[in-house]
Amino acid sequence: MNFLLLVATMTGTAELVAEDVRDQLSGHEVSLVLAEQASAAQVAAADNLIVVSSTYGDGEVPEPAKPLFSALADGDVGLGNVRFGVIALGDRSLYAQTFAQGGRQWDAMLASKGAVRVVELLAVDSSSGVDTAQETADWLSRWPNASIRGAA
Repeated sequence: MNFLLLVATMTGTAELVAEDVRDQLSGHEVSLVLAEQASAAQVAAADNLIVVSSTYGDGEVPEPAKPLFSALADGDVGLGNVRFGVIALGDRSLYAQTFAQGGRQWDAMLASKGAVRVVELLAVDSSSGVDTAQETADWLSRWPNASIRGAA
């Protein structure tokens, strides 16, 4: 299987999580791309898309990812052949009202554009103390036909 790992981040935390996901998908063809370096056409061409997004400001998509998000949301790019999942990062203890909203916006927009959600959104709470690598491995293990390294 091939995967496009799309990273929407301000501080680099989402990129670190995406690198763990890439390592867990060893044996698959994986491209890790920052949202600001990706095109709508590249997203539309993905067979399997995993968005790893932090949340910025008042529950927004990170600033560097906004142009791509808008191009996908407002454009006429067909996403009906894209299978996707979203890992949404946040800190519930500091931002309870907007926890993981950046990723939730990606999830809703992709579904509204016809992409097929393969697994439910994974909301990762940085204040929970849970091992993020294990949490993402468990989430990835529910992706059909994907062998995942590190899943329990």
